[in-house]
Amino acid sequence: MSRRHVPIGRIAAVVAVIVAAFVIARQSQQPRWRVVSPGLEFATVSGEPYCRRGSSHVAVLRIDHGRLPLRVLHYTRQPEREPLTLIEWQKRTGALAVFNAGQYYPDHSYMGLLVSDGETVSRRMHPNFRAALVAAPERGGREARVLDLERDTLDAKQPRWREVAQSFMLFDRAGEVRVRRSDLVANRTVVAEDRRGRIVVVVTEGGYTLADLARLLREGPLHLTHAMAMDGGYEAQLCVNAGNFRYVSFGRWEGDRAVAGTGASVLLPAVIAVAAP
Repeated sequence: MSRRHVPIGRIAAVVAVIVAAFVIARQSQQPRWRVVSPGLEFATVSGEPYCRRGSSHVAVLRIDHGRLPLRVLHYTRQPEREPLTLIEWQKRTGALAVFNAGQYYPDHSYMGLLVSDGETVSRRMHPNFRAALVAAPERGGREARVLDLERDTLDAKQPRWREVAQSFMLFDRAGEVRVRRSDLVANRTVVAEDRRGRIVVVVTEGGYTLADLARLLREGPLHLTHAMAMDGGYEAQLCVNAGNFRYVSFGRWEGDRAVAGTGASVLLPAVIAVAAP
């Protein structure tokens, strides 16, 4: 009676190759962080398979808000009282990074509560916007958080934060996607917290639906606990100017339309700045 010889060595070699391929694939998905300034890191991640239009690259800023203050800026508090392009905002402030704030009306007034350096610029809480980026507590310090207004309190009359920008939740701490499914494709700006409480800013180079982007960020390698969405479309913009590092991204996608260079000339009434220490 013959016995079949099991090639243990060959099986072990195949398993080793599979495991190695899995490890390499996982490593290739991990962001490669670059420290562009103390307390500020930059990376790009792939948005595949969720990107619908244009580049699938997603720019990511990770901010140690204990070292770098976040500032909410509005054009009405500038000398000319005129909205600026993103590049103009960066040059005006000298900030390490600048990105677009939340949504605004055609007359450039902000949708929701907006507080800049302790001054309330827009007093009306938007009833459907259930998130807020807050920074610089009144008691002192540089703490910053993404508040979920379904569970965190924020009083428009006494916000207790010197910097506030209200917008809407993308997904919450329970992992629930808080936006409706839609086929609207646009560039997106997202602000989130990660598991270590750091503020993470995400700006897409290509077009995504909100629900797809929520799934990408919730399941991706950034270890985000919850996230809010800022304005999208041509207004989804990021400029980083830190030491020898430069990066800029302007929104191009809004629906099925793409116009090259349009985002660069968009006048933004409100932005968030990552100030130098």
